[in-house]
Amino acid sequence: MSRYHRLRRALILMLVLTVGGALARGLWVNGLFSSAQTGFAGVCRTAAELAGVMDIEIVGGTAFLAVSSNRGISDQDGIYAMPLAGNARPRRLEGAPSDFHPRGLGSFRSPDGKGVFLLAVNRRGSSGRFSIETFEVKDPQGEAALVPQGSVSGGLLNDPQDVAAAGPGAFYVSAAASDRDALLRPLVQRLVSIGIVPGSQILYFNGMSFRVAADSIYGARGLALTPDGNHLLVASMTGRSLLSLSREVFTGNLEEAGSLTLPFAPEKITLDTRGEVWAAGHANLMAWRGYAADAGKPSASLAYRVSLAGGVPQEALPVYGDDGRQIAAASVAASAGKRLLLGSSLDHRLLDCTAR
Repeated sequence: MSRYHRLRRALILMLVLTVGGALARGLWVNGLFSSAQTGFAGVCRTAAELAGVMDIEIVGGTAFLAVSSNRGISDQDGIYAMPLAGNARPRRLEGAPSDFHPRGLGSFRSPDGKGVFLLAVNRRGSSGRFSIETFEVKDPQGEAALVPQGSVSGGLLNDPQDVAAAGPGAFYVSAAASDRDALLRPLVQRLVSIGIVPGSQILYFNGMSFRVAADSIYGARGLALTPDGNHLLVASMTGRSLLSLSREVFTGNLEEAGSLTLPFAPEKITLDTRGEVWAAGHANLMAWRGYAADAGKPSASLAYRVSLAGGVPQEALPVYGDDGRQIAAASVAASAGKRLLLGSSLDHRLLDCTAR
């Protein structure tokens, strides 16, 4: 056999292995053969019908909701507050900009613990441009209202998904990488969307400018900082995993500390008062995409509780599962005591569950 034929055979074999590996990864990432385990040890009720719940932050005894929908803008869009005492309904807060459609929320408190601040990823309906809006919550335990503190935008904010506050004026954002070659961009974006190649970054804003703090992440969605501020947790939707990045507090630099493979594709994540992670997402991303295209084909919902040790995820335990009839395509779960709130960016309801 000539050298030319041996080289051609080797190249064909490499191509077959590469394509086969990509196909296998695509099937696994998208959960083609995965199913949702249904059930919840408690009772659930629909607390409100809203345009869609993109994210939830529980601060003190109040749940703050980022209300908008992946199906399009709505006059309901905004930040809502729902006291957890009793059966209060969510109320939209005054003070947000007129063109405000939040898709991610972060929160922090002032050093004395009295002031409550919210950060929101905003997609402006008029232009499609993104910004990070910061608000102080006036009278958070009473007639809460938003007091705008500032707005940050920039070229690196390419399709941002979530924000995690790192203190006054500093935060992290999960966003799509923005340095792809224009000629190949449609193909690369398709490969990114189905999880064949990574395509997300974690941006850090230090109060002055953005920079890339972590790169080459598969489908970065939800973000959360551990209570000690030493680790940033990242929900990798097309990696079907929860990542932990160790954080250098003074510089904001990030390094991978560990990860945990999950039996579903997570979207947003939250932390409870015990420091455990709550993640909601989808067993089958193909079914999720089908529901996004056709509201008459609801996809399943899953919520898991993930334990941490030293800021690194250890074990994921199923807490809630539904075939889509109670709530479809849940994208965020937040827990306070025995209460579990579930929202979806595609379904028009907020679910309020109480564990037995």
